[in-house]
Amino acid sequence: MNSRLSCWRPCVGILLLLLLAGSEPAPPPAADAKAGLSELTSPETGFTQARPGMTISLPQDMGAHPDYRLEWWYLNANLHSEAGEAFGVQWTLFRMGLGGRRGEDAVERPGAAGWYSDELWLAHAALSQPGKHQFASRLARGGSGQAGVKAAPFEAWIDDWQLGAVKQGAWALQTQADDFGYRLQLMPTLAAVRHGDQGFSAKSAVGGGSMYFSYPALEIQGEITLEGKTYKVSGQGWFDREWSSQLLQPDQRGWDWLALHLDDGRRLMLFRVHGATPYYAASLIQADGSSQALKPDEFSLQPLAFRDSTRGQVPVRWQVNVPAAGIELEVAAWPGDFWNPGRLSYWEGPVEVSGSHTGEGYLEMTGYGD
Repeated sequence: MNSRLSCWRPCVGILLLLLLAGSEPAPPPAADAKAGLSELTSPETGFTQARPGMTISLPQDMGAHPDYRLEWWYLNANLHSEAGEAFGVQWTLFRMGLGGRRGEDAVERPGAAGWYSDELWLAHAALSQPGKHQFASRLARGGSGQAGVKAAPFEAWIDDWQLGAVKQGAWALQTQADDFGYRLQLMPTLAAVRHGDQGFSAKSAVGGGSMYFSYPALEIQGEITLEGKTYKVSGQGWFDREWSSQLLQPDQRGWDWLALHLDDGRRLMLFRVHGATPYYAASLIQADGSSQALKPDEFSLQPLAFRDSTRGQVPVRWQVNVPAAGIELEVAAWPGDFWNPGRLSYWEGPVEVSGSHTGEGYLEMTGYGD
């Protein structure tokens, strides 16, 4: 998902040259990871492909999968200060394989640790308010210890940006950028949900997809710093875990993705992959954590209104219906432009829910503009 549904390959050639030269990458190329996912549409021999029939095992699959070309650990949060100010938080760590350890037949090179590792790590952090969006990124080459993930206890990091388990099932997130930062405590209150077919999430009717699960309910509290001011905040969040080597088909371009928290305790994840024939999928999660994958004829996801943005017109108001569940929603993005920058930027921002239920959540969009 996110982060997160297409091929989040950054401008790998540019980044690799910069890394080999030992120079610090310029901010725009370093911010290309998520939107570049739309370009990963052809299978790579040697990388493992996600397929129907594969299953997810926890906690092992919280860790890295070097046999796959691409994976990510993604968090979003809808938070409020003690004075009622609303904030949105996004944090994503990406791992991108460039051709190293792939499958049982791969040959390990002597001394293939440290700086010889064939992978890149990239992190995105954002802080949103109505009408305002802050973004930062970090880049690392694999094998040096600068970035990585451990499954148990869970720990994901790049430099001093860290997300991981602390005690009694809780996680902590620590991130500091130039103008903003956050120190948050997160408690998963529902078990992990496997999307699609036992965790295989198809992205088209003819093939391609990812292994995908979520922790859809996180209770969150902590502090946000913004331009020198500190806010005590609390709220709820959503965590996605996804990995793939071929996510989209050649005729597909980007997606629209929603994760929603409803006032009756239910959660809803929906996405639409752009293409000649759009592909739709969704998961409905009950308040007790039980879930079901929804078929395309069991729900609808349709844009209602568009907004001019730096990437052209984008849909910012949506109609979401799940008739059998009594769900008829209107989902609206906050005022503002929530593009995370880069050569191929992507929208990541909070939404408000009205209609048969009230609620909040997050909207992600890629594949718009040039």
